Amino acid sequence: MEVSEHDRSQRSDDPQEKRNAPTVSKEKWHAHAVAKLSRGYCLIVGTQRRSANFYQPGKGYETCAFHIARQLVKEGTVVKGGTHYLGTLYILAGDAVAPPARPAEAARPAAEDDVMLLLGQEDPLGAGDENGPAAW
Repeated sequence: MEVSEHDRSQRSDDPQEKRNAPTVSKEKWHAHAVAKLSRGYCLIVGTQRRSANFYQPGKGYETCAFHIARQLVKEGTVVKGGTHYLGTLYILAGDAVAPPARPAEAARPAAEDDVMLLLGQEDPLGAGDENGPAAW
């Protein structure tokens, strides 16, 4: 049986297969990693493999980009906290700055206030328009 050119182009193990560039920037990965560490996670960087994971008891493991983990170690953002069977355990350094918290949303007025305004019992201008509740 002869293999056509079309069949060759459909193979998934083709070494010339194009790869897409990552969609998340290194800065966002870095900010995500620091935010995770500030919430109590520790970082485990593999010694035998190029692997890195976040870990928190009760939550489990989450993957981390290896180059970001190495960057955190190099910058001194994390300090060695011990060993783990997957590699070296790192925790957030005491002088590391966590990313700023998201701004809190403005407090919304209570639903009763909205209902009262709609019913016209509390008219801020003192008079409703010609079709409003004050005209009833």
